[in-house]
Order: sequence, then C-alpha cells, then structure tokens
Amino acid sequence: MLKIDTLFNLLGVLLFFIVTLLAQVNPAAEADPLDPPGNLVASIAWPAGRIDVDLWVAHGDEPVGYSQKSGRVWSLLRDDLGTANDNTPLNFESAFTRGLPDGEYVVNVKCYGCAGAVPVPVSVEVRLAEGPMVFRGVVSLVKDKQERTAIRFRVRDGKVVVGSESSVFKPLSNGGK
Repeated sequence: MLKIDTLFNLLGVLLFFIVTLLAQVNPAAEADPLDPPGNLVASIAWPAGRIDVDLWVAHGDEPVGYSQKSGRVWSLLRDDLGTANDNTPLNFESAFTRGLPDGEYVVNVKCYGCAGAVPVPVSVEVRLAEGPMVFRGVVSLVKDKQERTAIRFRVRDGKVVVGSESSVFKPLSNGGK
C-alpha cells in the first residue's frame, strides 16, 4: 500500500504535467494586429476655489462639454465643478479623442460659474498621445459666462496641418450655435 506522502508526490507530478500540457495547448497571445487609435488629449486647469470653468471641444460640428459628454470623436472625462462635490482643491478637466479623423478640431474654455472671481487664468494643453504638443498656453476669462477659443486646427492623416492653427472664436457651449 502506498504511503500518503508518496501519493501527494505523485499527485504533484501529475498536476505539473497537466499545467505544462495546457500551456502548450493555449500559447501566448500574439501582439494585437490593430494599431491603437490616434488619440488627442485636451486638458485645462484653473485656480483653486468655487470657480467652475468648462472645457468644450469639437470635431467638425459636434461639440462635447458638460451637457453633452460624448460624441463620435471626443469624450469629456470629468466635469469639475470647482470645490462642489470635490475632495481636493485641484480644478481640472480633460477630454480625449477616439481615433484622429481628418477635419477641424476646436478647444474652448467657458467661465460657467466665475462671478466675483474674474479674471480667471485657465491653463490649456492640447497634445497628441503619440507625437508633439499641439498647444500650451493660458486663456484669461474676464467675465462670467464668457467662452473663448484656445485653439482651432486641422488634422490630416493623423497630423496637425501646419499653418492651420488659430484662436478665432467658434462658439461650442450652446450646441455650436
């Protein structure tokens, strides 16, 4: 009769062979053949306090912001309301694209609730996830409900079209109207 120790040893060897066999049946996955989407990230930050600044972004005529958080291209990650419903003094919002289709991109900031706190300096950064910085600067909001365009530019074949950048105002927060 086999001793219990010998039985456990045989069971361990059998388990080792089963695991080894399963590793051969299910080989490691190959690299994903699809290229990851070309992503564009827009971020804003403003001084601590009860100030509510909104990030508005658009591809073509499809604005995305606090009242329309996602579209075909852009998605707003978070609507920061200043110190309301927030455990930190940091104020920032970010949006990103899924893919990088050709067309015009617009990045705006709006002073949603800034009464008494103006002027509000808003740091804006727009960058390609794989590539150079598109824009970095400060937009000053000088009155409540004011909306300003930080940057407009065109993308073709996944790259910013040189010379297409401007800050000509294009309203986005009222559905682009």
